[in-house]
Amino acid sequence: MCFSAEISFIVGGTLLATGTATIRKVIHGKDLPLAMIPFIFAIQQLIEGMIWLSLADDTPQSPHWLSNTYGIFVGVIWPLFAPFAIYCTETNRLRRKIVATIGLAGIVLAAYTIIGIIAQPVTAEIVNHSIHYEHDVKAQQFVIVLYLLATCVPFMLTSYKHLYIAGFIITSGFFVAYFTFQQTFASVWCFFAAIASSLIYFHFVHRIKEPLLSLPSR
Repeated sequence: MCFSAEISFIVGGTLLATGTATIRKVIHGKDLPLAMIPFIFAIQQLIEGMIWLSLADDTPQSPHWLSNTYGIFVGVIWPLFAPFAIYCTETNRLRRKIVATIGLAGIVLAAYTIIGIIAQPVTAEIVNHSIHYEHDVKAQQFVIVLYLLATCVPFMLTSYKHLYIAGFIITSGFFVAYFTFQQTFASVWCFFAAIASSLIYFHFVHRIKEPLLSLPSR
């Protein structure tokens, strides 16, 4: 599987358009964090496109600010933002409580990532046509479980069909990327998660056409 700056920029540009259209579908303020997800993924993909360009410019490693910014998206923004967005848009009380509890794992993971990046900046290099982000992670298996819990499980717990489908695709991509592209896991999984995030647009289209709660007929 081959990735490149061009692919990252195309996906990033497409998600900018999709994210903008999704945000414009928002009716209630509590749904705005969810609608912002494709837009945030767009920025992340554009940053990775810049990393590709820097690596292709006969530079052994990308500038630290680029690779560390990408690392913040992966290890800080998504573990915090994914459960927060689902918590805001979910209406079922029990599901909200579970997602809120999962959010604690995201907070722990984000704090761990920030401390780790300060201690050891993230570097990037091209490995097997993908980007490998080099960063020493202690207790890697435990961190992976926390990451799966914080970024994927909230989508699987939602009561909305299109968000559940997006979560199923994102979670499946997580396992495929981890077991098939382990060395370049962060780049590959985020690429597929970014594409899957476009399904959030259809969630808002569906909600406009068919509200979750219908008024009883008289």
